[in-house]
Amino acid sequence: MYRVVMPALEMAQDTGTLLRWLKHEGEQVQRGEPLMEIETDKVTLEIESGGSGVLTQVSAGPGDEVPVGQVIALLLAEGEAAVVAAPAAVSASPARPARALPASPVAAKPAAVSRAPATVAASPLARRLAAEHGVDLSELPATAGRISKADVLAWLERQGPAGGSRMLASPLARRLAGERGIELATLSGSGPQGAVLAGDVRAPEVAAAPEAAAADEVLRVVPLTGMRGAIAARTQASARNAPHISLTLSADMSEALRLQQQLSPAVQAASGHKLTLTTLLARAVAATLKTHARLNAQLLEDGIHEYRPVHLGVAVALADGLLVPVMRDCDTLGLAQLQASLQQLAQRARARTLTAAELRGATFTLSNLGMYGIEHFSAIINPPEVAILAVGAVQERVVAVEGQAVVKPMLQLTINVDHRAVDGAVAAAFLRDLKQLLEDPWSLLV
Repeated sequence: MYRVVMPALEMAQDTGTLLRWLKHEGEQVQRGEPLMEIETDKVTLEIESGGSGVLTQVSAGPGDEVPVGQVIALLLAEGEAAVVAAPAAVSASPARPARALPASPVAAKPAAVSRAPATVAASPLARRLAAEHGVDLSELPATAGRISKADVLAWLERQGPAGGSRMLASPLARRLAGERGIELATLSGSGPQGAVLAGDVRAPEVAAAPEAAAADEVLRVVPLTGMRGAIAARTQASARNAPHISLTLSADMSEALRLQQQLSPAVQAASGHKLTLTTLLARAVAATLKTHARLNAQLLEDGIHEYRPVHLGVAVALADGLLVPVMRDCDTLGLAQLQASLQQLAQRARARTLTAAELRGATFTLSNLGMYGIEHFSAIINPPEVAILAVGAVQERVVAVEGQAVVKPMLQLTINVDHRAVDGAVAAAFLRDLKQLLEDPWSLLV
């Protein structure tokens, strides 16, 4: 018997929506055949079957939102008896997506991993947090061979006060709340993962609800669900947890624009697309990151992971949100390869056909709003990355050259870094070297 579960395809995914079954109940399914189509906050894709057998006991239908790891059907071998009811969730590896790119530098995490019944493997931080909140570690699924702090926090968040779990709060906040007779569940926490801090207990903010506009004045209501909800949650968490440092430097793009113009015909002949400034910037960023590994990194529970390859995320704006597909091994690709890859990923992002593997594993992100005429902006870091580069439009400006006023095409480069992992001087050195490379870009051809 093979249990079909709702797979985990993204790092922060709690649920998935079943769009349709690609096999009918009672039909024979072979391992590796497309079995169902699901949708997460960011992607829609077909899922291959991880086993073989007759599809039976289907418990989820089109449109149902299902928690990750929950059993939604069984595959029975010939002569195998069906059980009365499929359990709600099991320790099983997630189904495999139909398409996948090379693995990210941090191994993809399955929704749940089997554990030995006697001893539960857990990190010291996870054990301390579980003890503080009265959590039985044997009830938690692990995501990387052992239970981590993130697993405990995710479990507590899913349970909530209604699930019998104690609300996240610092020890001092708990003591103050007890002394003042305040229920922690009534407070809005300002700490990591929404934890209640002492300041939340001492001075709770009671904000009066604004008077609603008349119903006939409302154009529409956009719910914070799906992609919009995911963006809201991730950016809020990043702004709250990562102390951002922002630095800006202007680069003279005269030579870069000349290089773009000269190489564009050759790149178009090789890739089918003209060479864009975003592609040239991506190549320069990747080359600069090779000597600035601290920025080509992710901040994980056990420390700062610096990477050899550059897996560059490039933000793509959509009508109702934002996706950041990843160009893997960006530092090894030529301009024609980069242009073809970027064009394909951007088209598939707008068509919502990217796989989950193409949306994770970035070690650095580039966000370009120059096509909208934006001169300068500051971007929010996409965790667990430690840096993001924001670029605006090339603008003609009057600058001083050897005491003379000269008009030059200038580009403002703004980098935001997570101060927990990157110091200001390190970020400044990266910007300085990137500026030098853009002002003398011919070495990118070597």
